[in-house]
Amino acid sequence: MDMINNEATKPQKDALVRIFEKHVRDSDHENFKNLGFIDWVERDVHIAFSDCIMAMVPNMMLGIEVDGYTHS
Repeated sequence: MDMINNEATKPQKDALVRIFEKHVRDSDHENFKNLGFIDWVERDVHIAFSDCIMAMVPNMMLGIEVDGYTHS
């Protein structure tokens, strides 16, 4: 799956960067500590319902709609 280059819309890609910076980058959570952006996307970000992206972050799952709207 090539989420970054082919499967996500521009607003979804922007949201992924924001989510990573806010929830994952400096996390002390044992499953996310020292995890890089690409590794996080490959491991914890998936397409659901054909166009919504689901992203696992410490202690919750976030959905990202095609327009970049993000919700838990």
